[in-house]
Amino acid sequence: MTLSDTKPPLDAADRDRVWARDNQRCLALVASAAAARLDARPDDAEEPARAAELLAAEVREVTGRQTGLDRLCGLFALTAFERDVLIAVAAPELGLPAAKGPVTFARALAGLSDPHWSALLPDAPLRGWRLLDVPAQLPPAEFGGLSQLPLAVDERILHALLGADTMDDRLAGRGRLVSSVCRLAPGQGAVVASLAALVRPAPGTEGCLLTGEDRLTRRQAVVDAAERIGLTVLVVDGDDLPDSAPATDTLARLLAREAGLGLRLLLVEGTAVSLARCLRLLTAGVPLGVPTVLSADEAPAGSDLPVLRLPAATASERRVLFARALREARLEDDAAELADRHPLTPAGIALAVRRSGRLADGRGTAGAATDGPETDGPGTKGPGTKGPRTEGPGAERCGPDPVAGGPAPTCSGGDLPRADRPDGSAVSAVCRAIAERPLHGLATVRRPIAGLGELVLPDQATRSLRALLAHVRRRRRVHGEWGYGERDRGLAVTALFAGPSGTGKTTAAEAVAHELGFDVVAADLSQVVSKYIGETEKHLARLFEAAENGSVLLFDEGDALFAKRTQVRDSRDRYANLEVSYLLQRLETYRGIAILTTNTREAIDPAFVRRMRFVVTFPFPDAEQRTRLWAGAFPVGVPTEGLDPVRLAQLAVSGGTIAQLAMHAAFLAADEGQPVGMRHVLDAARIECDKLERPLAAHETRGWLPS
Repeated sequence: MTLSDTKPPLDAADRDRVWARDNQRCLALVASAAAARLDARPDDAEEPARAAELLAAEVREVTGRQTGLDRLCGLFALTAFERDVLIAVAAPELGLPAAKGPVTFARALAGLSDPHWSALLPDAPLRGWRLLDVPAQLPPAEFGGLSQLPLAVDERILHALLGADTMDDRLAGRGRLVSSVCRLAPGQGAVVASLAALVRPAPGTEGCLLTGEDRLTRRQAVVDAAERIGLTVLVVDGDDLPDSAPATDTLARLLAREAGLGLRLLLVEGTAVSLARCLRLLTAGVPLGVPTVLSADEAPAGSDLPVLRLPAATASERRVLFARALREARLEDDAAELADRHPLTPAGIALAVRRSGRLADGRGTAGAATDGPETDGPGTKGPGTKGPRTEGPGAERCGPDPVAGGPAPTCSGGDLPRADRPDGSAVSAVCRAIAERPLHGLATVRRPIAGLGELVLPDQATRSLRALLAHVRRRRRVHGEWGYGERDRGLAVTALFAGPSGTGKTTAAEAVAHELGFDVVAADLSQVVSKYIGETEKHLARLFEAAENGSVLLFDEGDALFAKRTQVRDSRDRYANLEVSYLLQRLETYRGIAILTTNTREAIDPAFVRRMRFVVTFPFPDAEQRTRLWAGAFPVGVPTEGLDPVRLAQLAVSGGTIAQLAMHAAFLAADEGQPVGMRHVLDAARIECDKLERPLAAHETRGWLPS
């Protein structure tokens, strides 16, 4: 009859207490038997050895758990001799019955049962997995060699024998436990199920490579897969791995050992520069059957690991995720509109709404742009408890990913923008900050302030711009509800703004962004175009990726990139044409908004013009338009006296020049301490015409000054 036959089933707390008590008793019995054998008292070892076996079986039956020693023996495949060596060395540290004097391999080989010399080998479990520490070789006069050196037990192994939930302190800064970050989209569940099946703990497991979406969303997929097989997740940043192979191997052994001891899945998050080191880590856990996953934006070359790709959330799934997150955060906003404006990943959606909730509660200040632990998430330790601290929801500090959108959402480290844009949404403002991606000096980000109503344009240009806005605002209906979104090509909203210099092309592009509540990502062509083969295409790829999530990509004066292809006469022509071909292909798959401005439409390759959804012509302003431009040329705070917009419109200049003349006149008037008058504008016009080497005709300034 066993204990389980005489007592009712135990609850979880009682099982833990019973296990701790009987595990200690079992350790004491095994240690007593090992000590008796080492002290040459073999007859005294039989009874505690048999009692330990019976007690260990009873512990498994009553609590459903192995003793700490049995679990170590199973995990590291220890023989009976290796088990006895381990417990004999650990006994003094645990206050258990111990042999007299230090324990050495030579003494163990002479006294313990079933001895074998292979236990001493550096790749055998005791030394290979760092269960025991062998001190550095001491002088031969005192010790007779390796087998005569006193042994010491590793601290993490002591804790494992007692069932303590902790982590090896040598892994501080290298590995950490993580928990849930967000909810995944329903369509990503199939990959989670496949991942759980691939990495289920088993001898000789080979691990798996997970790509797709962004780093945090991939991490959530791993957390969900680990939960299905009863594990927690130990994550390692590939950039923190050492460069040298021996140091990497040592760390890999410690991480794999920790994953095995703590029932953890080992997740290695790699970047383009750290993939080789990450692959080395994955092989270390194979002997223990430790489930391992390498998370990366792309599969590394030469890897034989099975590859799973996490699909991107669809538009309808993003709406569901936004709606659920907003409801849980008690925020009122249009989930469908947010999902359409900001095609974030599931992790990006969770971070954006969580930050918006903190800002709405009045807790978000300058530190709101980075997430710290809010509450203890699943698997975390509460205040006053011992054990490894896991990162709860929102604990991830998002920095710029090398490939953002890993395309991953990288969180902006700067201040969060205020919700004073036309979209009127605090959540949308935070979404823009979440979607910001590193541009590496390839572009500048501008937040426009002028709307479409402030532009002075002919009717046909205004109609085209309003149609462009409609294409963006109604994408959800046309692409989603009406089925155009199922197509992979032709979904970009692209426009060519053509016209003479100063006619408002750049201003119109910024006005479009302002009406949509988007930022302008203005390409710096001096940094984008490179003399090195292939670099220009890489720079362009970064720009398109950065602008695809809620920005307007602007190529101002983009003739150098979008010019007509030429006949190939040498290698330079061939590579220049390759850049144009890449742009043509990328525009086919781009899903954002791109605007190209040019002074010479005829210089643009016809293939680009065909791919542009809108071609808007900005003509030189006529007299009526110049009158309207002069009427709004001076800000409200500028003192004016006697200005006549109709007479000023006699001067045949573009809108950009009118803005320059108004500012020149304001400076001249300020210097004299007088309001801006016609005389100041006339002086400014003369200065500008001198600069342009353009004569100022008498009829253009007739009536500006009294006769």
